[in-house]
Amino acid sequence: MRKLLVAGILAAMLVTSPALAEDELLDLSTPELVQAAVQAAGYKATIEKNDDGSLYILSAANGFDFTIDLTDCKALKCSGLSFQSWYKPEPIFTAELTNRWNDTKKFLQVSVNQRGELREWLYVTTVGKLTKANFADVIDWYVSMDTELAKFLKEARDAAAAKNIPAAKK
Repeated sequence: MRKLLVAGILAAMLVTSPALAEDELLDLSTPELVQAAVQAAGYKATIEKNDDGSLYILSAANGFDFTIDLTDCKALKCSGLSFQSWYKPEPIFTAELTNRWNDTKKFLQVSVNQRGELREWLYVTTVGKLTKANFADVIDWYVSMDTELAKFLKEARDAAAAKNIPAAKK
């Protein structure tokens, strides 16, 4: 009877091991821990330094770089992440364009700074920690929304170009 119980417990552990790995809670409070989690999710990740000396993660997807800044930091431990990308200034980057995007998207937001650069960002709190599967999903979701933004911007560029094309002569 005892051998059956032990065998049953071992079998249950083998069956649940993959699920436990997916449910593993990640500590994402330092750049090194975020870097490791990004790499474990299948993305490149290097630690870089901002002009102010703060560290961030540089990654890429769809052929474009994105960064992950650690936010809400106290005593070298952070409780938030800001995923972001920047686009060089273009005439279509206006408040009207950002409002059209932001009115229909809840989490990935865009804004235009004083230099005319478009910034997209997604803020994620890490208070209470994220599971390994959830963190990988956040990255994948950011990447898919980045693709949606690229389509949105292409449509805006095409519409702007169409307005500037002179009418065909008869």
